[in-house]
Amino acid sequence: MIGMEKLEIQEITQEFHGEAKHLILEGMKERFGFIDYSLNPDLNNIYEHYTMNGHLFLIGFLEETMVGTGALTKECSTIGRIERMSVGRPYRRKGIAQRMLDQLEGQAIKLGYSKIVLETNQEWHSAIAFYKKNGFVFDYHEGERIHFFKLT
Repeated sequence: MIGMEKLEIQEITQEFHGEAKHLILEGMKERFGFIDYSLNPDLNNIYEHYTMNGHLFLIGFLEETMVGTGALTKECSTIGRIERMSVGRPYRRKGIAQRMLDQLEGQAIKLGYSKIVLETNQEWHSAIAFYKKNGFVFDYHEGERIHFFKLT
């Protein structure tokens, strides 16, 4: 967790849309071996998609480099969904995802959500372990996806 005191997390602005999209897509390419752009229409305009209707999209920087992303979307008045958690490969296992998740959970509590949900690919063992370590509980399987929840 070296240098994490220098990690700055902020809400996305239009200026950083392209950089955030690239970081997320690179992570998907690494995990899946390819990118199917048609499956991710929200990435065409991250700023617009995530900054309306009570949604939040955060980006993390170490100095001038974007190193992580994470989003909180509104499922309903009592449930928030964590999405688009991504950390650039050279910056993983340094506490960035933890800081991002902590901020998203804090915002979920401020917004009055009593439950946070998320999903990930069931083959992404590191992501599953991370969410379990943070108190998320298995909810159900859906195809190759695994769903978790956490009460706040």
